Amino acid sequence: MSKNLNTKLRLGALPAFDAAARHLNFRRAAQELSLTQSAVAQRVRELETQLGVKIFHRLPRGLALTHAGQRFHEQIALALGNIDKAVRDASHDPADTTLSLSVPPSFAAKWLMPRLASFRHAHPEWQLRVHASEGLSNLHQDGIDLAIRQGYGQHDAGLKAIWLTGLERIAVCSPGYREHLGERLDRLDMRGCVLIEDSHQGWHTFAAHFSGLEKADRLWVNHTSLAIDAALADQGIALTPRLMAAEGIAKGQLVTLCGLPDQGQGFYLVYPGARAHQAEQIMLPWLRQQLGLSHET
Repeated sequence: MSKNLNTKLRLGALPAFDAAARHLNFRRAAQELSLTQSAVAQRVRELETQLGVKIFHRLPRGLALTHAGQRFHEQIALALGNIDKAVRDASHDPADTTLSLSVPPSFAAKWLMPRLASFRHAHPEWQLRVHASEGLSNLHQDGIDLAIRQGYGQHDAGLKAIWLTGLERIAVCSPGYREHLGERLDRLDMRGCVLIEDSHQGWHTFAAHFSGLEKADRLWVNHTSLAIDAALADQGIALTPRLMAAEGIAKGQLVTLCGLPDQGQGFYLVYPGARAHQAEQIMLPWLRQQLGLSHET
C-alpha cells in the first residue's frame, strides 16, 4: 500500500469497505448499512484513492478482494471489532444478562424453538433473544452476541467458529406419500414425484444419487422449514439436514428414503473474541447437550 497518505482516511468509509469485503457485493453491503449501493461504491472508491491501491476486483457478479485488500480487511475487521468491544465495555451494565443469538430461520423453527424451555431452565439468569436471519450478522457491529450458521466454518477475521454437528442430509416424505409411490421410491426413482426445492437447491447437487430427476415435478419454497412442512402435508419429497426432520421422524410423520453423501458442511457456533465467555461457558455446553455430543472442545 501507499506509504505516504496526503490526506487522512475518511473513517466513515471503513464500515462500507468492511461490509463490502464480507459480502463481496455492494448491494448487500448497502442493505446492511441502510445506504444506497452507489454510496457504498463511492466510499470504497474514495478509500482506494486515498490508499493509492486497488482493494477490490470488480467482477460481473460481485467483487473479489485484491491481495492488498485482503491484508487491509484483516486489520480493519479487527480494528472495528476492538472499537465495538470498547463501546460495549464502556456502556456495559453489569446487570444486563441479555444474550442475542442469530440463527438461520429453518434451524430456529425446526430445532431451536422447541428447546428454548430447556435453555431457560438451564440458565434462568440469561434472557435469550433469537434473531432468525439467513445472512451472517456483523458480529462486530450489529449488537448480536453469537450466531449459529451452516457452512464450512469460514468466517471473518476476528471471529471464531466451533463445529457443532454435520448436516447429514436426508430425503424425507410422509408415510402416505411413500405408500402412494411404493417400490419406485425404494429404487430412488423420482419420475412422477414432486421434489420440494428450497433455497439450497439440493436436488441438483445430489443428482447422481437419484434417477429420473429430469422427469420429476418441482415445488419451490425459500426455506428448509417450509420444505419439511410441505413434506409433512403429503406434498412431495424434501431434502433436509437430519436434525431438522428428527422430530417428524420420531413421531412417525416423516419417513427417511435415504441418506446423502457428506459434503463436509456443518452447523457452527460463531462468535467474536469479546463473547468467548458467553459462547464457550453458556451456549456451547447447552448446544452440545441438546445435540447429544461430548463436552470436549
